Amino acid sequence: MPPQSGQPAPQWSPKDQAYMKEYLESHPDNRMAWYLLGKQYERSGEQGKANYCFNQAGDIYKAFENEPLPQETVEEQMKERTEREKRRRTKAAQLRAGLLAILFLLLLVLLPGGEAAAPDGMRLNVQQDKGHAPGPQEEIAGGTFYRLVAAGDDEGYAHVLRRILEKDRKRAGEDVVVRMQSDEAWLIWSRTPEPVLLASTPSEGGPIEMLPLAEPDCRCEEERQAANQGAALWAEASERRLIAKSALTAYVKQGKTAPDQWPAMAKAYPANSVSGTSAGIEQAYAEVLQVYRNGMARGAKRKRTEQALSRMWADEADPFREPIRIVVDKKRHRLGVVSGGILLRNYEVGLGGSRTPKGKFVISEKVVNPNGSSTGVFGSRGMTLSDTLYAIHGTNEPDSIGRDESLGCIRMLPDDVEELFDMVPIGTEVSIESDVLPGDLQVPDPEDRYRLDLTPKQDNPGKVYRWLD
Repeated sequence: MPPQSGQPAPQWSPKDQAYMKEYLESHPDNRMAWYLLGKQYERSGEQGKANYCFNQAGDIYKAFENEPLPQETVEEQMKERTEREKRRRTKAAQLRAGLLAILFLLLLVLLPGGEAAAPDGMRLNVQQDKGHAPGPQEEIAGGTFYRLVAAGDDEGYAHVLRRILEKDRKRAGEDVVVRMQSDEAWLIWSRTPEPVLLASTPSEGGPIEMLPLAEPDCRCEEERQAANQGAALWAEASERRLIAKSALTAYVKQGKTAPDQWPAMAKAYPANSVSGTSAGIEQAYAEVLQVYRNGMARGAKRKRTEQALSRMWADEADPFREPIRIVVDKKRHRLGVVSGGILLRNYEVGLGGSRTPKGKFVISEKVVNPNGSSTGVFGSRGMTLSDTLYAIHGTNEPDSIGRDESLGCIRMLPDDVEELFDMVPIGTEVSIESDVLPGDLQVPDPEDRYRLDLTPKQDNPGKVYRWLD
């Protein structure tokens, strides 16, 4: 990600510095490259080497530093010092924003054949070679492609920029880099991610225009507002596709054929692989089903299924690359809904201390109003774990949430367990561990909860549940 106000610029590795010196051996007239190398020497305290590079940079150094070259006389430097420092104080914010443009140009010179136009305000025009083959479903002609990075992940941000610069120039459209916060080992999913960069590629191989949206001095309020709205819609759609992909994956892994429509998985108990439907999830399922079926090839059914699932989860248009899992943290009394290293939800739960076993389970059964009541001991929803007496369920003792008062089951608040019930299909993996989730809750506002229209008859009146409450 780009450096924020008050933070130092990312340092090059020795490998990066060696690469730049090698580049300059074959491109000694590239003054921007001399300038960038000089800045890195300056940050590492090697001022003599930095001054040599700045002298080679010539007018580029003056344009960015707004000061004479080091080789100019001391008398001239002393004469202009007072005025220069005054200009620096008044333009401090502009210089901080300029560091982001420098990072873009750094990536540019590391790519062969790169050229760049001088920045116009906060806009940077970049022209790259044509002909790079895009990854699977990476490019959407005339559309917007969102790329996710974690806050503080400089390496990830640099990788994203390289992908933008390397993509097929024949395809017009926009790339929006969005940032989400991270906590310990997890990237924290948000329905309102922060757009930090807008890269616009015109048709017919024109230069890319890059706007650093996260910089306060970026004169791009209209573009920033549009990017914020688009990123929120993208995040919501991505979450629905994840749920659709996870349900399809769990369904076919049970040896069943992927149904033509989502409602075929949302039947009455015990065929309620998913709990219900909505227009949004049906549309998302139709999209991922098409990708799944496009990945089917000839051969044995099992091999064809595995190949189709693998290709479906490799879709670069989605930030999620693994099915939904449930992770329970016994130490912190948390239940997380995760996909790979992304944490979508982090609920507070009640547990049973040593009576809650560690290990891996799967959701083998889902039931609405266990034992016939939404206000009973198991609340309005229950999910059996691997056909045992352990379950994830609601409770009529809300004060027990966050404590070890159950006989081994996982208790949840009503709104939490109902949202979870709608998100996860039968077959979802459940891992009970300790000290693996963040302590901060990750629970949507009431209006942002994921909800489906429940299929009728998902209760099971013929059975009395005796879970280890």
